[in-house]
Amino acid sequence: MAKVEQLKCPSCGATEVSHLSGINYQCDYCHSTFLVKNENPFHQVHPQKPINVTPVNIKPVKIIIVFAVLMAVVGVGVSVFVMSVGKSAISSRASFFSDWQKPGVDNYNCLAGSKGAVVWLVIKTQTNKLDSVKYWLRLIDPVTKKVIAEEPLGKPKAWKELFNQSKIFDSEFFVSNDTAYNVSEEGGVQGFDLYTGKRLFGNEWLEKKFPLLKDGITKTDKEYYRDRIKISSAAGDDLYYYLNSKLLLTEKEAEKVNSEERVFEENIYLSQNKKAKLYLCDMKRNSSDSYNISDSYLEQFKSSNNYMNSYIKNIKPLGDSVYAMAMPIEKYNDKLLFFYASNFSKHADGVLALVDKNGQFEWKNKDTTFKKIVAENTSDNIYLRYNLGPDLIVINLNGANHQSVGVNLKTGKTQFVFNQSYYID
Repeated sequence: MAKVEQLKCPSCGATEVSHLSGINYQCDYCHSTFLVKNENPFHQVHPQKPINVTPVNIKPVKIIIVFAVLMAVVGVGVSVFVMSVGKSAISSRASFFSDWQKPGVDNYNCLAGSKGAVVWLVIKTQTNKLDSVKYWLRLIDPVTKKVIAEEPLGKPKAWKELFNQSKIFDSEFFVSNDTAYNVSEEGGVQGFDLYTGKRLFGNEWLEKKFPLLKDGITKTDKEYYRDRIKISSAAGDDLYYYLNSKLLLTEKEAEKVNSEERVFEENIYLSQNKKAKLYLCDMKRNSSDSYNISDSYLEQFKSSNNYMNSYIKNIKPLGDSVYAMAMPIEKYNDKLLFFYASNFSKHADGVLALVDKNGQFEWKNKDTTFKKIVAENTSDNIYLRYNLGPDLIVINLNGANHQSVGVNLKTGKTQFVFNQSYYID
């Protein structure tokens, strides 16, 4: 007699499998389908031993026959019900499995560089093969909606490796000099060409270029808000790689640069409260600092605090207007680019504006898409995901299912509105 073994999924090893039809089976865990050949013990028919029948009286036989017929009728009904439910379940599973096979957007970003904006899609495809998960980059021109490049993102992976993708490739990018930087736990520092998606370098390039990293890199942490990446070397040193200057500095060198960069500079600032106001301040700041000024700084300066005078020389309010949920973005042509809500109601419009040092607005953009940003915000302050090009800002809407707006900074006009569904045709 052949030995019967437990059936296992060849993709993930799970033992929870379902019989679809014939020799077709499906894994209840990873949904992979596979074939079981006829010589498998599950499909062998074992001969039964002959049954000896002892003669019995005719009446008991009739009773037994009637009972057997009744049981058969009930059995047929149960079988029909089970088969119906079984087919429904298989049909439902097949429908889900079919949708599950479609390529989907695993990561969405719209980035900006010297040649304009480009949409970056990390697309994931899952099939029922053993090495079934594939990732690739698709780059799209958000103005023309045309695909401009496609690149594979690593090698195909087994289905169970799907959950480790975020450690290999991060969902956030930093763009500098038309290079898209991606920093992740296992992938380390990776640089990609912004307009082709081709991988330019990784940790191996940094280790070869800088002697301080010759023994290897053990950890990387993104500090995009300071235009740098923190790198821990195998020798136990904390180093900082500056993305724009491409310099690698020690911790002491980085602290020195940071202190030397803090100089007095006259800029436009927004106060940090629910009813923000614009101020012109001559204040000591670092290039990576935001364009917010705290209420405590304002109060201390008004009280002629000598300590504050070492940080602030002058403060001048720019009008009496107040702005709801206001967020400063960046200085552009010596003017302040900022975003705010048109009023304090839940139905307010979103406004992107550029204002000069006299409090005069260069332009205001009230694109209807910005209304979603205000409506979906739950705090007192707006949070924006944006990328800046030379004369372009791209705002990626949060919770708006893959949507971006591009605005020309010279004119204030909307250059494009791009939408991307989750599934890829």
